[in-house]
Amino acid sequence: MFWFSCTVLAASFVFEGPISEAIPELMSLPLLALALPRAMPFLKSFPSALALVVGVIALPFLQLIPLPPELWKALPGRDFVAEILTTAEAPISWRPISLIPSETWRALLSLLPAVAIFLAILSLGRDGRRRLLLVALGIGVASALLGMLQVLGGGPYFYTFTNAGTAVGFFANHNHLAALEYALLPLGAAALAETKTPSPAILAAILAAVASALLFALILTLSRSAVILGGLSAAATLAFVLTPELTVLGRRRTLALIGTFALALLPIAIGLGLLHILSRFEKQDLGEDLRWTIAANTLAGLKSYFPFGAGLGTFSSVYPLHEAAADLVPELVNRAHNDLLETLLEGGAASLLLLLGFIAWLGASTYRAFVREDAVKGRQARAGVIAMWLLLIHSLWDYPLRTMALETLFCMCAALQFEAPSMRISRFRTGGRGEHRIAHHSHHFPTAKHASHRSSKFGSTWALGVENYGQTVRLFSIIALKGDSR
Repeated sequence: MFWFSCTVLAASFVFEGPISEAIPELMSLPLLALALPRAMPFLKSFPSALALVVGVIALPFLQLIPLPPELWKALPGRDFVAEILTTAEAPISWRPISLIPSETWRALLSLLPAVAIFLAILSLGRDGRRRLLLVALGIGVASALLGMLQVLGGGPYFYTFTNAGTAVGFFANHNHLAALEYALLPLGAAALAETKTPSPAILAAILAAVASALLFALILTLSRSAVILGGLSAAATLAFVLTPELTVLGRRRTLALIGTFALALLPIAIGLGLLHILSRFEKQDLGEDLRWTIAANTLAGLKSYFPFGAGLGTFSSVYPLHEAAADLVPELVNRAHNDLLETLLEGGAASLLLLLGFIAWLGASTYRAFVREDAVKGRQARAGVIAMWLLLIHSLWDYPLRTMALETLFCMCAALQFEAPSMRISRFRTGGRGEHRIAHHSHHFPTAKHASHRSSKFGSTWALGVENYGQTVRLFSIIALKGDSR
């Protein structure tokens, strides 16, 4: 399970574009076949996890169901298609809600890696999740180093249409590399803090080196979003993810360490382009940003197709139909640069309900992740919450979650909000109090408290199945200590 997950995660991070995305989609099929049976008992016991999976795939499926001609013509925004067919003397046959079914099918297939990773993480133990986070962090650092090479050496760039002269890593858009790096700051810190090291000094050195690489890549993207969200990510990581380590150092040492780190990085950051980023915050530049025009045209299209939507994945095809003549630009407008508006245009009222339901779930998950008896408990869940909120905020003026890499990382963070299998087994053994008796296998701090508390039914079912082999006690001990989900 772990190695399949690593392969799919790496492929989704590296490959981008309509053709190359087929590679992680195909690679996710074996992982889905392996993860779904293992995750099924968990999905039955945790309705919120099941709702997340069903909600993601149900909407595109519903938009692909053929409707009778008379019913289809009654849908908002379909009149111009009907006129074209009538003019061409073509019969109006049964058609789905989606105006371009092939694009909706592509959107549905692009969800495969994200869903596969979500299901796989539900079945991985806490240590397996930590190692998978380290894999994601390693790819993020590799992207950062590639971004530095792109700026300092002029390449390589993997796409013809890209932000040349800035760091883009494996992406085509510099904003997406910035999003990857600021999302990996808390996730990487959580994984490294739970990794066994010979001394706290070595851990601090590794954290400083990784944070430097991620932050430098943020600056080299020359993205305004990088300054805002990168700063928030770094502050949240220090305040909520690395609390135990900073507590051990003490307040004065912590402030001295952070101050020294900031002073050491600031001159390099200025030389690498920080001042150029700050200059882009000029009032005229923000006011003339093309995003405002695209958002206005997207809103007009949204009203035309609401409440059923135009179909997932159809934005780039339907947007020109609602683009004012004065707003025409030579470039192809492939995204709304506002994921809220684009989602509502494509999915209509159903997407709005799903979004509101997810925000409510994320709010509850945020409360569970941050209200803990100990700062270490729930560290992975807390890091995932931080990354998800930052990506959602970024989606208000960009489209990070329209990329397969960040979409998969987002689902990975969502899965971290559910307790690991080893924790569920241990709690079954100790009557719900096992989390206080388990020593963390890979660090000097206690293990994370469960991100959810409804595991007795799942744990009981699993335990009874293992008892058939006559090795229940030994297997429980191994799993509880090593975080093995098998």
